Amino acid sequence: MANIQPRYGKDGKLISYSVRVHRGRGPDGRQLKPWTATFDVAPTWTEKSARKKVEAFAATFEKECREGTTSDSRLKIAEYCDYVIDLKEQRETKHSTIVRYKDLAARIAPIIGHIKLKDLRADHLNSLYTALAQPGQNKRTGGGLSAKTILEHHRLISTVLDQAEKEGLVPFNVASKAMLPKQVEAIRDALEQEPIKWRTITHLFLITGAQRGEILGLKWDRVDFEGNRIHICNNVLYSADRGIYESTPKTDASNRFITLPLETMKLLRKYRAWQNEERLRLGEYCQPQGFVFSQDNGRPMHPDSVTDWLKKFSKRHNLPHINPHAFRHTMASMLYFNGVDSVSISKRLDHAQVSTTANIYAHVMEEADQRNADILADVFLKKA
Repeated sequence: MANIQPRYGKDGKLISYSVRVHRGRGPDGRQLKPWTATFDVAPTWTEKSARKKVEAFAATFEKECREGTTSDSRLKIAEYCDYVIDLKEQRETKHSTIVRYKDLAARIAPIIGHIKLKDLRADHLNSLYTALAQPGQNKRTGGGLSAKTILEHHRLISTVLDQAEKEGLVPFNVASKAMLPKQVEAIRDALEQEPIKWRTITHLFLITGAQRGEILGLKWDRVDFEGNRIHICNNVLYSADRGIYESTPKTDASNRFITLPLETMKLLRKYRAWQNEERLRLGEYCQPQGFVFSQDNGRPMHPDSVTDWLKKFSKRHNLPHINPHAFRHTMASMLYFNGVDSVSISKRLDHAQVSTTANIYAHVMEEADQRNADILADVFLKKA
């Protein structure tokens, strides 16, 4: 049965209840952290009424916990990280490792420690890794942390989330979907060994932040080589009943122009020359339909073929799992940390409203703003 404990304010009034559900012991026989929830009490309720309501809530909460359909709704990253480190220490992990874990956790807590475990997303982790690479994180040198040290933070978070997944607190380990800054460099280097078609597709994911279907829906007449931009106005999708088909963008904001760097335009020119030679070689078998990226016969590509290729590419080069959507989060985080405004980033990500972008990347904006404060302090407040 759930344990219910009342909580009172300084004025002696009942403000909430703490509800705990015993979870038993793990495979190693050790006690698991209980499921917990907070039930807030409205000021107009009597204590008798509040007690009846919390008992009903507790019964439902316990049932959901037993059936595996809920998780601790208020457990935060920082406290769960401490719990996992304590668990490792109880299981006789080396003392030096525990000390290192605590050092890493001390850097993680100020940036994402306040986020609820159930709310943690890959873009939170992307922004964390970007923040750790910024000047000031390394107290000894004043610079950013090394790629190796950032990877250590990533591995600790992955360990923590693995435990959360085992305990049923999260459906999966989101660390597998995050992308480390140094990982982008590794991807870029590995792409040099790959066919130009796939090199160009992956390059566009990283630079544009576009959706998978938008990249595959791009046509050559929408590539502006003089203006160094592309027009995203088409989408390639798949459904079991229709197969591969074209569609318009999902919103008005999705129909947009994206400016590209000169390096990207140079790669697109090189790829177009290769594609023209390849189509001459294929002869009548290839019937081009104008797509920048297509099957050998000229028809649009299956969207899943990109995801499948990236998965194989990751394994081939011993890289962490890569998926197309992760590039969007990485791009947005890097733009924020380099001072780009929400309006510009929102337009690039095809969000219908700037508030959508601001809400998703609020944590990144806060970290970037701290960097802005440090810059202002250096300029105006610190003596030479």
